[in-house]
Amino acid sequence: MSKDKENNIVIMAGYQSIETAEKNFDQLTELVKDKKIKTEGMILVQNDQDGKVSVTETGDKLGRKGMGWGGGVGLLVGLAAPPLLASVVVGAAAGGLIGKFTKKKVQSGIESGLGDKLKPGTAAIITIVGENDRLVTEQALADSPAKSVAPIKGIKGLKEALAEAGGKFNPDRTVLPIPDREFGGAVGRTLRDSVADWTMIPGPQAPEDAPNVLVILIDDAGYGNIGSFGGPINTPNFSRVQEMGITYNRFHVTAVCSPTRACLLTGRNQHRVGFGSIAEYPGPFPGYTAAKPKSCAAFPRILRENGYVTGGFGKWHLTPDNVQGAAGPFDNWPQAWGFDHWWGFLSGAAGQYDPIITQDNSTLGVPEGKDGEHYYFPDDLTDKAVEWLHAVRAQDAHKPWMMYYSTGCAHAPHHVAKEWADKYKGQFDEGWDVMREKVIKRQKELGIIPEDTKLTERPDLFPAWESLNEDEKVLYARQMEVYAGYSENADWNVGRLLDAIEEMGDLENTLIMYIWGDNGASMEGTLTGSFNEMTFLNGIVLDADHQLKLIDEYGGMDAMGGIHTAPHYAAAWAHAGNTPFQWGKQMASHLGGTRNPMVIAWPDRIKPDNEMRTQFTHCIDVGPTILEVVGIPEPDIVDGIEQEPMDGTSFAYTFDDVKAEERHIVQYFEMFGSRAIYKDGWWAASKPDRIPWDFSPETLQRFGPDADWDPDKDAPWELYYLPEDFSQAKNIAKDNADKVKELQDLWWDEAEKNQVLPLMGGASVMYGILPPLPTITRFSFAGDVQNVQRGMIPRVYGRSYAIEAEISVPESGAEGVIVSNADFMGGFSLWVDEEGLLHHTYSLLGVEIYKQISEEKIPTGDVEVKMLFEADEPKPGTGGQVTLYANDKKIGEGRMPHTVAVAFSSYAGMDVGCSNGLVVDRDYEDNAPYAFTGTVKKVIFDLRPNTHEDEEKLHEIEQQSNIAHGASG
Repeated sequence: MSKDKENNIVIMAGYQSIETAEKNFDQLTELVKDKKIKTEGMILVQNDQDGKVSVTETGDKLGRKGMGWGGGVGLLVGLAAPPLLASVVVGAAAGGLIGKFTKKKVQSGIESGLGDKLKPGTAAIITIVGENDRLVTEQALADSPAKSVAPIKGIKGLKEALAEAGGKFNPDRTVLPIPDREFGGAVGRTLRDSVADWTMIPGPQAPEDAPNVLVILIDDAGYGNIGSFGGPINTPNFSRVQEMGITYNRFHVTAVCSPTRACLLTGRNQHRVGFGSIAEYPGPFPGYTAAKPKSCAAFPRILRENGYVTGGFGKWHLTPDNVQGAAGPFDNWPQAWGFDHWWGFLSGAAGQYDPIITQDNSTLGVPEGKDGEHYYFPDDLTDKAVEWLHAVRAQDAHKPWMMYYSTGCAHAPHHVAKEWADKYKGQFDEGWDVMREKVIKRQKELGIIPEDTKLTERPDLFPAWESLNEDEKVLYARQMEVYAGYSENADWNVGRLLDAIEEMGDLENTLIMYIWGDNGASMEGTLTGSFNEMTFLNGIVLDADHQLKLIDEYGGMDAMGGIHTAPHYAAAWAHAGNTPFQWGKQMASHLGGTRNPMVIAWPDRIKPDNEMRTQFTHCIDVGPTILEVVGIPEPDIVDGIEQEPMDGTSFAYTFDDVKAEERHIVQYFEMFGSRAIYKDGWWAASKPDRIPWDFSPETLQRFGPDADWDPDKDAPWELYYLPEDFSQAKNIAKDNADKVKELQDLWWDEAEKNQVLPLMGGASVMYGILPPLPTITRFSFAGDVQNVQRGMIPRVYGRSYAIEAEISVPESGAEGVIVSNADFMGGFSLWVDEEGLLHHTYSLLGVEIYKQISEEKIPTGDVEVKMLFEADEPKPGTGGQVTLYANDKKIGEGRMPHTVAVAFSSYAGMDVGCSNGLVVDRDYEDNAPYAFTGTVKKVIFDLRPNTHEDEEKLHEIEQQSNIAHGASG
């Protein structure tokens, strides 16, 4: 080393051509010979066209080439090789090799290690020179497209200097964000005395040839619904991906939307990231916060920090209701999870005709249709996804992208145009019992399930199809036709996306994961289904006859799925859609809730075959699999925060080896007290005595702190051995008590490790464990406030309240909406008609419509209008008296016998000064959004305080309703 050790630097230069590197190496040695620079040694590493990697040249301090490994050269070779191996400049992937030295101090295994890392025809030069010789040295290496420089602080600092220099080519991907690249050139007073470095400008780059990643997630869809898995629904694009790649028949989810999405995006178990329950309810225990810890970075963030561009489109459902507005915080909005761009809806459900769209960290609102056509979210979802891909490729032809495409389908309301539903006309007339028998037969024929699989019994809860009368059969068959058309349309839109990717030329190098369902098919339609999915949540029970009457009022049977309906199908259809398994959504205890179809394709890498991947896989495995195939490690630190390791197991090992031994061998499941544990083919399950749609306090109290409830005894464990019982048809717990005890104990161990406890913690509000009582009773909205998310409207349920509006009316009069919440399937509107009369319209979920109209016109000028509702008593669903005022003068009145008990809508929001999306009162539907033609200055909701006891009771009921609503998401 030079005498002035502090002034030594290491320079590393990468080359895309061996010949160019050799020329520069010769130039460098000539400079040393001529004593124009001083060096401690230099090496040339190359990978020839045959893939042979070697140190082909060395140079000593006298400029002599090929003089062996004496002096500092051997040390340089040994230390320099590892950081060099992953040089971006020469096209290598991330990673490095631990140095092992032979007697000549050359790294042993250099050929095999470098052979995997350096592209043929590339090379690198590494040299140690004095700081004062930097300019001349770099000028000699001028043909290198990228250089990296680091100081050496003593001999012991050589290793660190080489690592720092090599870090420009081989960044440390375990610490995110990856630091900016250091300048590797030289700066003098003039350009003549300087050497440029273009490579410091780009940010982190993805590993070379990293694939694009497309994750497609369908909502509320069962194992046995689609054609590729034996079902009746035509899904040619799911089959298209299947035929391009490989099929998994043992892929698992968590049984409910939010937790599955949290698992999928983070690679960690649901409770570990705070999503033991649904996003609508942040709970008071670590596993139920509905807030992902910063120590659990999602894989889109990891990809983004490693050179990907990331986009998310569709349903999110990972942001609590109370933070879905402009005030944030935005920690659990999509961009904070790692998406460069987001377009879709935040809530657990959306109307496909009028969703509230969020883009990035702002709310766009309800879109309008084009050319007089109704807006339809699935079509727009695909258009926006394709537009984003086109924009990405317009800027950068090679940068890898990651897309999360998550449909609103097949979640209720089941919205689809009549022509899609009519494709299935008559196909479900035989009913759900026959459907199950046909599906399991086709599943066996397709090889989806083993030949000896038994069809599980239909629970007595669901009626036999033949027990129904003809009107019921007609109604229920149409429900399934609508669901099937809705599902096929979603797959058709996936096909449009795939077509666009293929037209771009990106399909071959895109890893596609197509997952048909974030949980089993949804049974929340109850026994009869509904023309409006919100009725069951609000305690309104409609038999088939009542539904048929209401359906006729809203356009008849053929209108189901259309813009004037919000249907859900009967739970028995969902059970049939989960064939051959027991139960469905919300039930983590059984496969009907936790197993869904998945197919994977990657034309450049995965050879398609017809053999089933039967290894146990889980949604927490998706992130680790993507990271492995891309070549990116899990980070140890993100934003300075130490990261918790991912729980998932990469299943990339199954891509080429269909018979590979299963690696994910233990997995717990839990959802609202239903539990399961998987280990080495065994499945133990415990299910409380509760049907999926029953979140009544009466039912849940049986499992609360005041109940004498032993979860292991009162919800006895079942046992199944899945290698011999694919469908969980035979409970063998009685004959295997020791195995049951072993798995039961294992479940409790896993529960403790993963923050599952306390059991039923996700329903804590049902047991009086409530957040602080709200103290605000007066809410003010400026006249331009729109698209207030449904979970953020004032608490008007079960109480007296007033809506006061400060408006300005011109001398010629004014008309339009002053304030409107939700729509005609449940909502309220204060509006003025063309005659100047004040209206209050209140829809009791479309079942009953109440209207109060003023007896005289509202005045002109500055006016205060008010709707006062005086509740009969402080309880959900209470009736009451309505009075209309203008400038404190009574101008109208009327009565509402009932009010909405829990929630008007699962998705529609509130607007001031207009009515975005579907209207509350269809009398002004043709004028929508019917903006007020005067000026709305302010709208105030004034909630009348009750006694403290009554306020606490209403608060408790409101919190409990969040659980029930969120579970259906």
